[in-house]
Amino acid sequence: MQLPLDNNDPGFFAEADENQYFDRKSARLNPKETARHICAFANASGGKLVIGIEDDGTVTGFKRGGARSIEEFEQAALAGCEPVPEVHPARIPVINSRGEDDRILVLEISPSSGHVISRRSDKAVFLR
Repeated sequence: MQLPLDNNDPGFFAEADENQYFDRKSARLNPKETARHICAFANASGGKLVIGIEDDGTVTGFKRGGARSIEEFEQAALAGCEPVPEVHPARIPVINSRGEDDRILVLEISPSSGHVISRRSDKAVFLR
């Protein structure tokens, strides 16, 4: 049985299998694309979307070339979801794969009660 994640451990995020409650994405992803994932978590049981860790578990953070700004990801729910779900961002210090001090962003998405959350751009609905 999968259980929601209780803490923000970067080492765990790098090693854990993605599941109903957890997904990780590169900071090079267009922040507009994260709206899909935020909607899906909000329409299900909630979960954590971690930005700055690649699909293979490599911690690349936000200093990697091509990374978008952390603020864009923090605003992704507001800019891309309707109605806006409850999202709690947390910037977590890490050492990236190049040995530099860096950060990852953990978006903790609460389940939506009484609302279906859609992507603002096309009204598409997603479920995790």
